[in-house]
Amino acid sequence: MFDLEQSIAEWRQQMLAAGIKSPVPLEELEIHLREEIERQIKSGTDEQQAFEMAAAQIVQTKLLEMEFKKIDLKNWNRPLAWNAWILFAVSFFLPAFHDLHGWRCAGLSATAISWQDFWRGNVGTIYLTSLTLANLVMIASAFLLPRFSQNSRFIKYWRGFSFLALALVWSYVFLLFTHNDRKDMKIGCYVWTASFLLLFLSTLKLPSRKTKLQKEQYV
Repeated sequence: MFDLEQSIAEWRQQMLAAGIKSPVPLEELEIHLREEIERQIKSGTDEQQAFEMAAAQIVQTKLLEMEFKKIDLKNWNRPLAWNAWILFAVSFFLPAFHDLHGWRCAGLSATAISWQDFWRGNVGTIYLTSLTLANLVMIASAFLLPRFSQNSRFIKYWRGFSFLALALVWSYVFLLFTHNDRKDMKIGCYVWTASFLLLFLSTLKLPSRKTKLQKEQYV
């Protein structure tokens, strides 16, 4: 004879074996299961069939939620972001411009705001100072992207910040390259520049997967 409570207890063990360790989500799933069983019984289904149908529906819903979670995690390209951060860090220890290493160049950019040329409106000095903002975007991304990667709105805004940082860095390097400073540009400068391209690319995603999944849900 079918025992509903025994079947629910066995179902709980199956959920635990499937990796649902936290008591709260498991309790919530059981509540949904019992509600669905009750709904099926009220519609005229016997207990065993109601349990089987409810359990199948809960599993299908859970798998769908897990799939959407995987898609959310792909709001950004983690490997590209890691490569961007690594290149950015490495560039600080490489020769970047003339006889200066990357960390020295970053220091000049950060302190240029105190130069008299900056307050006199010298465009080159102001441009140099603004590169610190790009560096801050890169540094902040290492903390913010992993934490808010499932927030599509945040990724959208951060994509804009990354693009602005990329445009700022590449335009500055382009000016150096075309104004007789090319001979003074070292490997660290190019590595640093490449890191911003990778950071921007890491915020791009293909939205077609989620759309496809939504369509399949109703097939």
